[in-house]
Amino acid sequence: MEQGFLEREAKRAYRKNRKLYFILLLVFVLLIGFIGFMVKDSIDLSDYRTKKILVYLAILVGFMLVSVVLGLFLSGRAAADASKSLLLPFKDKAREAVAEIINREIAEGKVQVDEYIATFPEGKTPRGGRIILIPSYLLRINDIGQILVIPRDKIYWVCAQVGRKGYSSFLVRLLIFTEAKTSFYMDGDDVKHVNEIVDKLYQYIPNVFSEYDPFVLSYELEKLFDKNRAEFIKFYESEKMKH
Repeated sequence: MEQGFLEREAKRAYRKNRKLYFILLLVFVLLIGFIGFMVKDSIDLSDYRTKKILVYLAILVGFMLVSVVLGLFLSGRAAADASKSLLLPFKDKAREAVAEIINREIAEGKVQVDEYIATFPEGKTPRGGRIILIPSYLLRINDIGQILVIPRDKIYWVCAQVGRKGYSSFLVRLLIFTEAKTSFYMDGDDVKHVNEIVDKLYQYIPNVFSEYDPFVLSYELEKLFDKNRAEFIKFYESEKMKH
């Protein structure tokens, strides 16, 4: 039986995460081994300070091992049940029902937008954050395979917000204003590319604030949304009526 989109994504993420965890564990072991080799002649087990350092080191090793095991367990769990990888800020449907809708719409070829947030040289395999728009949901897939699921009817506005010097280190951010939160976002590395993604989304999600400069408005709306939700809704509804 052919696997659905979520099952394929979950297995791909598991393979990637497993490789990453083992690389991190190997680097950690090599680093600990190197440090131990360099200081082995100066270790005095009768010294209280040395014992204290060794206890801290043992705790660190234990924490690292537990983190790797837990990470592999959670990734394996998501690979076994793809719905576990879904993040649902809106609890309008059961996780399994949402997974079934996503798999069905993608299998039926109803993907409207499918873009990676970062740009890649020709011939390089895309990776990292990804945006997928289908008739029922906007999906935001992060680096480790978690999928944020936003119902289309919960979205107020999407835009490309360019970072300002002194405000943040990001270059360009894809913002998604929703009922649940001021904005969900993904950081990109190319302003033109993220703007192209937003333009594609506007073909299916109306740009109710098309008369305004998104560079300025995105920051103002974030503040308004947090401080006065009712005023934000009033402004949104008035602009929506114009379109």
